[in-house]
Amino acid sequence: MDATQGQSFDAVVERATMTLQRRLQGRPIDWALICGSGFGKGLMQGDGGLGLAVEETIALAELGMPTPGVAGHGKALVIGTIGARRVVVQTGRIHPYEGHSVQVCTAALAAALACGARGVALTCAAGGLSPVLVPGDVVLIKDQIGLLGPTPLIGPRFVGCGALYEPRLRARAQAIAAEAGLGAMREAVYVHCRGPQYETPAETEALRRLGGDIVGMSTTYEALLAVAEGAVVAGVAVVTNVAGIVGLSHAEVEERSDAARPRVARLLAALLAEDPTAS
Repeated sequence: MDATQGQSFDAVVERATMTLQRRLQGRPIDWALICGSGFGKGLMQGDGGLGLAVEETIALAELGMPTPGVAGHGKALVIGTIGARRVVVQTGRIHPYEGHSVQVCTAALAAALACGARGVALTCAAGGLSPVLVPGDVVLIKDQIGLLGPTPLIGPRFVGCGALYEPRLRARAQAIAAEAGLGAMREAVYVHCRGPQYETPAETEALRRLGGDIVGMSTTYEALLAVAEGAVVAGVAVVTNVAGIVGLSHAEVEERSDAARPRVARLLAALLAEDPTAS
């Protein structure tokens, strides 16, 4: 059963925030990281992980939230440190296509922001729209087209979106990639489609003509909430398939994400060790 049934959005966020505050015991948060398909568990473990020194693990259910029902997504918030920075990692993303409101889907992020996080890193799997991208590529998100997707903002919250994905963080990520021998990273425009169905060939062509480079079913609403709350945002996507072709499967998405995880982890481990607000 959805743990949020019968609760208002404010009640869900209030419970999540109070639970996180209690578990933090006054410790500051620097970053919130949301893990996309296939990333959550792997980023926490082994040589291909973030190197997070874990302090606390909180089940999403303890926050009063539903748990992700999609394979490859974890079910917890993990609090820990990378160097001098404290990071809250959401090991699994909740999607609107699972039947939840977008406000409920972003409640854990809202709690992290309320507890002081000023940097947000978003990871995701995406289909490739641009012909220069191939499955397995790791790209930085430079902008988004969220016209087809939901927004977590309610009421007259007129948020400027001229630089949703912080240019300074993108430049730093490029420098980290070069220093780590990962090579130059392409930057991409992410298009949100609601899902859970994959895009048709006609839809794929339309999205390409709109200016999209990659397409997915998440991420845009989290970026909007983060910027609305004054945080800076970095987005990293793995191209897991070519959008619009025959034979797409979620198993392929998980496989490609898992293969790219060590590269993503090396990039994020270095980025999240830094002050998100440093100029």
